[in-house]
This record gives sequence, structure tokens and C-alpha cells, in this order.
Amino acid sequence: MKINTKGFIFTMYNSMHIPNELIDFLKRETYSLLIKGDAGTGKTTLALSILRTLNINKDCLYISTRISPEQLFKYYPWLGSFFGESTKSESEENSEFETDKSVFVDARLDEPGSLFERITNQLMDVKTPIIIIDSWDAIGYFMDKEALMNNARVLQTWRERSGAKIIFIEEDPKDATLDFLVDGIVELQQKYYDNRIVREIFLSKLRGVRINRPSYIFTLNNNVFRSYEPYNPTDYVITNIRNKNPENKLQTFSDTHIKTGYLELDRILGAGLHKKSFVNIELDSNINAKVIVAFLGKIISNFANSSNPVLFQSFEGINYEYLTKYLKSRLSKDAMRMLEIPQFANKSKSASTHSTQALRYPDSIQQLESIKKDIIKIQKKHPKKLFLTIMGSDLSHESHTSDIRKQIKQQIEFIKSKTDLFILVTRHSQDNIQEKLSKISDMYLNVSEINGTLFLKSKIPWSHLYAIVTDRNSGYPNVSLEPIV
Repeated sequence: MKINTKGFIFTMYNSMHIPNELIDFLKRETYSLLIKGDAGTGKTTLALSILRTLNINKDCLYISTRISPEQLFKYYPWLGSFFGESTKSESEENSEFETDKSVFVDARLDEPGSLFERITNQLMDVKTPIIIIDSWDAIGYFMDKEALMNNARVLQTWRERSGAKIIFIEEDPKDATLDFLVDGIVELQQKYYDNRIVREIFLSKLRGVRINRPSYIFTLNNNVFRSYEPYNPTDYVITNIRNKNPENKLQTFSDTHIKTGYLELDRILGAGLHKKSFVNIELDSNINAKVIVAFLGKIISNFANSSNPVLFQSFEGINYEYLTKYLKSRLSKDAMRMLEIPQFANKSKSASTHSTQALRYPDSIQQLESIKKDIIKIQKKHPKKLFLTIMGSDLSHESHTSDIRKQIKQQIEFIKSKTDLFILVTRHSQDNIQEKLSKISDMYLNVSEINGTLFLKSKIPWSHLYAIVTDRNSGYPNVSLEPIV
């Protein structure tokens, strides 16, 4: 029986990543690794992703005690293209999936003795093989503890002599039977953050490797393990621009909807944002505002490169110099002419107007009044054009009076009515102004940090967590979103 996996797209491999400490451990000539975790935490996906990440597609023996290799190839379509064409033996006594260079064994009905014989034969006959036992628990069900440990010691001895690599998968994270014997231990856990799934890998033991960071958030999107590096503000520094990559403006706009620039968010919304939408983006207090500028880069590009005006009132943490430099890195000269970036200063406070200093702004009401005037000017200058307005404001300190809240709501409603898309960036606050904004928002996004990694989630409408991934290959930060599933 042949499995057809032609046409599968391997774009996922460009972004696949395993923690650096684990990669260093896996590059050793010989090792034994124990992958622990409850059911559904991603142990099999990690084991298979290790093979793909290290480009190990030959001299591999995969022993499956939980699922048939046929089903394994169906659940992980990329296996066929990676290992080569696979065929299933028609012999009832030989339940194997053989590829050009590797063997997947259906061991669900095998006795432990025959399994250990097969493994030792592989260790003796093949030079530096890699063996994955998925799972070790199933073998232990048919043997007493002493016999199981004796066999484990034998495997370790043969593994060292043959320069092989063995990966054990274990279902019970509390079982410490193999802990002292193996060279490395990682544990996968699953928890919830604000009713959203979060997956985390813990690097418990990696013999000979310094563990700089003991845990990482990861996803199983596209049936591939992918972990995320911790957030670093320097990722958002603009260096030498090597290549401009204008956004694809095709199908960005329709008669009724506007694309966000992120397929994941557009799927949540159905067909994108309705025209005349108000989007509130809430940024946690410890996150650099440059993250939001990079996040908004796509939608700004879509508007400006389509000859539609963009009004961007900079906000705390973003100076005029950085903003213009970033936008120039993404936009053509013609598109830059579609931008209006007013510089405001609070008249009640002294503020430097030097472009390298962060701008300071009027109180929120004054700020909203000022942007209303700019909107009217731009509409006269660009009639019958789609219009994007972006501004940031710290509303929390003024939300203690109902009169102020009412004025803010009225101003936002006015701006929303005059622009095709209005995006307001605010800092997270315990004040009830955020609750008021959520009630009038068509989309309510939050950017937060979990275990050092940046995530975006949509509160309205509800969404999974999305990891914010920053690519700097072009010399400027280019953001993409990856779902945590």
C-alpha cells in the first residue's frame, strides 16, 4: 500500500524551531533522550520534528506501540515527503512501513522480547542509528520493573558502543524510573491562560549542556513542534535596509470589508474588518511600543501602497524619527506621500520638538480634538479614498469622571464615522475605561507577555493566542502571527 503525499507544502520548516539548548544536546554523537508528558501534549510531534529539524531521514527505527504507522503518516503528511515514498508490507507477520532509508514498526501487538531483539539488531547492524520508542510505558505494561530496567541498561550499553541515539517517549510524567539512566529529559505541559491553551516545554536535564532558559512556549500548528524565543526589544531596531518587501495589495479591500494584513485575524472576522470599524489594541505596560508599529506595518502598507491616505499620530515610546524610518523601509516614495504624521506637544507642559526625542501629547480630549481637525483636512485632500487613522493615547488617568469618559466615547464615535478604519492603541489599565472601550470596539486586541514570549489575542471576537514572530532578514522588524494550538 502506497501513501501519496505529493503536493504537500513545506513552508512550515522555514519557521520550525527547537530550543537552542536541546539542539546543542541533540547534535552529540550519541545520547538517550526521555520525552515526558501527559496525553495530547505533543510528545510524538516533538520526536518527529527533531528528526526533521536535524535532517535525520535515514537509518531510523520508529517503534510505535500506540498507533499504526499508516495512521502516523496520515496525521503527519510531511513524513512521506521527508522520509521518501513509503510502502506497507503485505505480510501479516511483518507490520512495518518501510521508506527508502527508515523503518516504522507497528508494535502494538508485539511481545517485549521481540521488540528488544529488533532494537538490539538495529544497534548492531546499522552504523550510528537513531531509534524512537513511542512509548516506553506500553512495553512496561508487560514486564516487571526489574526486567524492564535490566533491558533499559542493556539498550544504553549497546547505544553507547554503536554511537547510536535513542529517544524514549513516556506517558506518565511522574514516573522517574528512567530519569537517572538517560542523558536528557524534557517534559511537555499544557495549561490555560485566560481560557486559552498554552503549551510549554521544560528542559529538566541535558547532560553536558548549559541550560540558559529552562522552559519555552511552543505550538503544534501544522503538526509540527515549534518553540519561541523570548521577547527582546532589540528585535525592533532598524538597521541597514537590505530589501523592501511591499505588501501584496490584491484583495485587500472589498466593497464592505478591509483585510487586516494577517490571514489569522481575517479568519476570525470572517472576511476582514467591516468598513467604519473601530479597533482597540491594548498593550501591556512592560512591552515596547515599537512592537505595535511593526504589527501595524502590514495594514499601513496595504492602505498607502493602494494610494489611500493614512493618518498616524505617534504615541508614547515612538519618536518621529523611528516612525518615519520604519515606514520608509516598507513603503515606496509614492506611498510615503499618502502618510500624514502630525507632531503634537502638550501646551500645558514643556516638550522638546527634536525628532530624536519621544513626543509628548496633550490630554486625551485635546488630542482627540486635534486629530479630528486633521481628519477633515485629509478628507478634503483625498476625497473618495479609503482612510486609515491610527493614534495612541493613555486614557487611564482621565477615566475617573463620567463626564470625561462620555467625551472620549463621543470623540471616538465621531472619528469612527469619518474614517474607514480607526485604530486606537492604549496601555493596559485596571481602570474601567478599558471596559468602556471594549463595548464600542469592533475588534479588541491585546498584546501581552507570557514566560518572556510576546503574544496577541483577540478579546472581541474571541481567538486563540498567537505568537508574535519577528523576522529581521530585511533589516527591519517584520511581524507574523502563529497560532498556539
